[in-house]
Amino acid sequence: MDAMQNFDLSLFHSYDSSWERTFFDERTGGFLVTSLMRIGEAFKSKNNRLVFLKERQMCIKLATFGFQVEHLYEIPGLSSPDIGIRRHGSYAKIRGKTAELKQLSSSNRVYKEGINARYRKKADLLIIEFTKQAPKIAREIGRLSDKGIHGYYFFSDDKCYTSF
Repeated sequence: MDAMQNFDLSLFHSYDSSWERTFFDERTGGFLVTSLMRIGEAFKSKNNRLVFLKERQMCIKLATFGFQVEHLYEIPGLSSPDIGIRRHGSYAKIRGKTAELKQLSSSNRVYKEGINARYRKKADLLIIEFTKQAPKIAREIGRLSDKGIHGYYFFSDDKCYTSF
């Protein structure tokens, strides 16, 4: 039996023409859909394009973990979350949660980015991709949890994520 037959594709295909159906993971049932307005904004400048491509790669990685991700349109100049998460995995449902995406190479800005995501961007969750291992990451993640800021993190070369 084909692995994709284990998943109901109706939600993925239910997005209207204002969304690009970017990626579907046959193994996990996770997917990424991207707002066409977000794609259009990405090509207005080199910096926008670089940010968009980094976020897209993170979203695809999340989809391989089983997340169903909506890459949202961001109004320029207005702080807002990057993605919406419809569902994750077979059991844990995170309906309607928004998340801020951050890619960091050290633990230096973890706490600051978490506070910014929650209070300035109004995101429900923080999702961090670490490009390098760093000794103080766990401590900084703990500080966020103590403040009631939660989310997920993973390392670029990992095949799993950790929740906090």
